[in-house]
Amino acid sequence: MKNIHIKLSFLLLLAAFSCDDYFEPDPISFVSGDSYYTNDDELENGILSIYDGLQGENSTSFSDLRATQIEFILTEMRTDNTQSKNGGNEDSDFQQFEVYAVNIENFVVRNYYESMYNIIFRTHLVLDNLDAASDDRRGAFEGEAKFARAYVYFQLVRLFGDVPMPLRVITPQEEEISFTRIEKSIIYDQIIEDLEIAVKNLDNTHRTRASKAAAQALLAKVHLTLAGAEDTDAGNNYTAARLLCEEIINSGEFSLEANYSDVFYNEVNDGTGNSEVIFAINYVEDNPETSQNYSREWTDKGFRFFNFTTENIRNKYFERGETVRALFTESSNDPGTFFVTKYLPNGSILEQSGNDWIVLRYADVLLMYAEAVMGVNQTTGDALALDAYNSVRNRAGFTTPVNSISKSDLLEERRMELAYENHRFFDLFRFGAEVEVLSEHALEIGASFTSTDLLLPIPQNERNLSRGVLTQNPGYSN
Repeated sequence: MKNIHIKLSFLLLLAAFSCDDYFEPDPISFVSGDSYYTNDDELENGILSIYDGLQGENSTSFSDLRATQIEFILTEMRTDNTQSKNGGNEDSDFQQFEVYAVNIENFVVRNYYESMYNIIFRTHLVLDNLDAASDDRRGAFEGEAKFARAYVYFQLVRLFGDVPMPLRVITPQEEEISFTRIEKSIIYDQIIEDLEIAVKNLDNTHRTRASKAAAQALLAKVHLTLAGAEDTDAGNNYTAARLLCEEIINSGEFSLEANYSDVFYNEVNDGTGNSEVIFAINYVEDNPETSQNYSREWTDKGFRFFNFTTENIRNKYFERGETVRALFTESSNDPGTFFVTKYLPNGSILEQSGNDWIVLRYADVLLMYAEAVMGVNQTTGDALALDAYNSVRNRAGFTTPVNSISKSDLLEERRMELAYENHRFFDLFRFGAEVEVLSEHALEIGASFTSTDLLLPIPQNERNLSRGVLTQNPGYSN
């Protein structure tokens, strides 16, 4: 997949330059282009370009689209799990997140927003040209592209709330589609529709590309997110999530790695080498076009020293007697600070690491299953839910089974199991604990948190381009 990075970038540039108005000051999110897909090989290149977009550029420049490589700044570093090495700073675009002082000009937010819409553009280049596919491959092409589109819109709607939702390649002149924010319930309906098509059209051949199980797991998470919202049919959403998780569990195609650390250091290789990974974004070390630099940034050899552990989570590990999952170590350069060791750089060039980014894994599914079975109740003693929950704990060394679990037990277990994997912020929101937990954390670190900090600001650059059509989220000055 990585060897065609330069070729794909060139093809996308050709598509962009085919638009007569390319040099107009339009947002990168909605660059338009004429179709150049005419057969299966070209559509396959289009599919690979989607994963290339998800990888993001390994770069220290924010003129490059960073995508997944900066996602942790917008998610994990807004929780009680991680911080910059020296704490937050409202004057730094990188450190505003951890002190809840993100402003409308923040270039990290802008880059992520543009990255996500660039990926959506790539999905539409494929989806708009499915008629060129052979009958044998059309369904898979559609499934992969719609999985990616659903994943991106799921990220956007949880981070920004209502967002524009183009469903095809659009021209710069189509400003209503470009800049009108769509109500989140409509976006969720589209996400569900896309993922249901992906489940129908895909199998489990891949782990670093979309698969049936990846679509099922993501769809289960969507239903759990909706179940946590007050204005939805929680019962039906919990039931849908339970059935989806059961299908993955009963497939027998996934299992927990015997050793917790192996989850992060046994590379997937599309179905071999790691039994737990369901979907990962693939990177290859020692190549600037295919690698990532977040692994270095999380260590004391980084440039900006991101994602260092908070005292809060270290105390929680110690309080629980965690050893297996407490993957952090004290800095030799700065005693008293502790960096994460889940993704230590591999390869010979520190800033060109090849550690894959794990989006969905089996332990997550097991814990989601227990959550779905519990449903609208605050506790459960269901045997199957307890089996799933206890199997995750057993690997962590907690071999005494529990006979009942609560919502708070599940939230804490997810924190311990999935720390530093960009789940904590969304989990707090889904469990309805976001205001309480983040307010308490802000008080601990001397910051100020309000409920309006839950959504990120719409980038001011995009609002300027919309000439006032694109509205701002509450709590952010214009």
